[in-house]
Amino acid sequence: MDLTVILGMVISITAIAVGDIMEGGNPIHVLHITSFIIVVPTAMASAMTGTAPEYVRAAFKEFKIVFKKSPVNLHERIKQIIDFAIIARRDGILALESHANLMEDEFFKKGLSMAVDGVEAHEIEETLEVLIEETAEYYHGAAHYWLLAGESCPVIGLIGAVLGLILALQKLDNPAEMAAGIAGAFTATVTGIAGAYIFMGPWGNKLKAKSHDFIKEKHVILAGILGISHGDNPRTLEMKLLNYLSPLEEKKSQFDKS
Repeated sequence: MDLTVILGMVISITAIAVGDIMEGGNPIHVLHITSFIIVVPTAMASAMTGTAPEYVRAAFKEFKIVFKKSPVNLHERIKQIIDFAIIARRDGILALESHANLMEDEFFKKGLSMAVDGVEAHEIEETLEVLIEETAEYYHGAAHYWLLAGESCPVIGLIGAVLGLILALQKLDNPAEMAAGIAGAFTATVTGIAGAYIFMGPWGNKLKAKSHDFIKEKHVILAGILGISHGDNPRTLEMKLLNYLSPLEEKKSQFDKS
């Protein structure tokens, strides 16, 4: 579980609720089922209209990524690549055939199999670069859906507020009901803004951020396969791959036994 997502939403809602209470309000009054029905499904449907069908499916299929920790472990992946490089340097690249057949990662399996089959390095690079671009486009499209839904929320909230005001103004003969109607109308605006900046917008940005981990891993795999194909020294290859780690991650060599 990615606690930054849960904490971010909880703290945002709590801060608004506490501020409302301090001013004598009641946050419960903001929870208006009619406003929710007008704003949220409409914003999501609007985003669906502006997003390619395959990316709409991807948005819901990959939604779980928002709340999960990134499964990418670059340290382990680099270690695996260097182990393969050692085997290839010692026993020849054909010795990696059995390892390639057992790979669970389809991208890694495809690239390593091509290297074992003797495919030229530039052809391997061209093939895998296309796969990387397609993967990046896939996650970008999925994130775009949620970002577009978030962008739509405030405007749809405004529509809900206007509809509520139209109904409220029809009750001029009953000031109490009219006031209640006006108050209810503005809950649609609050729902739209919250949907944009507390929920859907951040979900889209988080999905986009985590997709960068998947893309970076594929770049590491590509660089590793090309290094193995070229017969690079495992130590030299490891130094190159460790550069893909972020400044916050320890860049420790597996050859360093100290």
